[in-house]
Amino acid sequence: MQIRALSGEPLGVEVLGADLRTATAEDVERMVDAMHRTGRGVLVVRDQHLAPTDCERACAMLAPHFVAQQPYTRWPGQSKPIPGCPHLALLGNYRAREDNEFGMDVVKGEVIGEYKPAKQNLEEWHTDGSFLPNPKVAIALYAPQLDDALPPEGGETRFASCTAAFEALAREEQEKLRGLCSVHSWEKFMRLLESRDPGRQKVTAEQIAEKPPQLWPVVRTHPVTKAESLYINPKNTAAVVNKATGEPIPEEDARRLVDRLAEAVVGDGLPGNSKVYAHTWKRGDFVIWDNRVLLHAASPFDAEKYQRLLFRMEFKGEPVLGPSTP
Repeated sequence: MQIRALSGEPLGVEVLGADLRTATAEDVERMVDAMHRTGRGVLVVRDQHLAPTDCERACAMLAPHFVAQQPYTRWPGQSKPIPGCPHLALLGNYRAREDNEFGMDVVKGEVIGEYKPAKQNLEEWHTDGSFLPNPKVAIALYAPQLDDALPPEGGETRFASCTAAFEALAREEQEKLRGLCSVHSWEKFMRLLESRDPGRQKVTAEQIAEKPPQLWPVVRTHPVTKAESLYINPKNTAAVVNKATGEPIPEEDARRLVDRLAEAVVGDGLPGNSKVYAHTWKRGDFVIWDNRVLLHAASPFDAEKYQRLLFRMEFKGEPVLGPSTP
């Protein structure tokens, strides 16, 4: 097994010559350690041949490093379940090639993944589940070994480091940000998805009430590396609050601040940007990222011409630790 930094990229490590079906606990520990120390939170394991149940087992091996596996509670628009795989969902516009593909209750020709049309703008960048009481620690995606299930152009998954962005700020700016919190809203996130896809099932008032907004520090501390990083979410931030007074700053000022900090993380957000690693998917790629220290974004692709399918797995959340310097 070889682990090395992604050549020419601002973040990420890749693993060659490993098989997640047979990897040992020691193998996984080496991978995760390199992900934290060298990869700034992104790990790419190449050339895997995983059935859905193999993905479940691989994530069970990774789980001790990321709290625990997260079962899917499926809200409107998410994929149907795969029998025997409670921690796995499907992403993309892929259409089933046979009835009951992957054992799912689907018919040939049915779109079986959750398809969220992406846009090339700042609002596309986000961290997953920041609207939850314990935001998700990590996310994993896998590109199965299928023909014509990835677009030949577009469809990358882009990553940028919130830790690197915080470290690059002036000390005075860092200190100011340590005194702020932001409000993360599930309703705002879901309304954004609905606006992009008019056919998407709408969330109800009861569902919104079950996921109230969450207040988190704008600067968080990683529990393993102890590094501070920005914790912002352009996709669902509803307000910014002064921690000392509990008062929100003016709405327009809050929007400008979140946009400015997001730009500090991602630059223009495009592939080729020195702040961004754009992962071009290949069959068999297994990618896991530390959701605590990154913003990520999907890239658009021509969904009329091409199909895209990724298996998606989540890891449970944990409390957000505030800045190491109060």
